[in-house]
This record gives sequence, structure tokens and C-alpha cells, in this order.
Amino acid sequence: MSGHGGTGRPDRGRDDEGRESRREGEVAHAHAQYERDRAENLLQRARRSTDPAEAARLRDQGERLKERSERALREEHEPWPDDQQERHPD
Repeated sequence: MSGHGGTGRPDRGRDDEGRESRREGEVAHAHAQYERDRAENLLQRARRSTDPAEAARLRDQGERLKERSERALREEHEPWPDDQQERHPD
């Protein structure tokens, strides 16, 4: 076998793992933005609703979704412990 690690496939290097991790991050970011936009839509519908019960339900749902999506967007900007070591080697 020639450098395939016994699996029949080439070994994945750090570059492949980095690209995959970056793609996962981009997907998570896009999903969080979508959820935030959806939350804003729910809040707008709540403001336009003439039914108080529906408005309360939409507002509650929108606020929960908005908080969750904004938390996800904030967390993605926090550095990972490995990132700190790579940027500032000891």
C-alpha cells in the first residue's frame, strides 16, 4: 500500500480538516442568519396581528428564536483554544 493508511483512501491532511471545519462554520453561520431573519419575520407578524393571542404566540416564538440565533452568531466569533496556540506559539 502506498501512503493510504490501509483504508484504500489517501490520508486526510490538516488542510482538508481545516477546509471541512471552515465549511461547517459557514453552514452554521448561514443557518444562524436564516434563523435570525425568520425570528424578525415572526416579530413583524406579531406586530401586525389583530389577534392578541396570536400576537403573543408569534412574539414569544420570535424572541426565543432570535436569542438562540444571536447566541450562535456570537459563539462563532469566540476563539477556540487551539486557535490561540497556533496564533501565539509558546
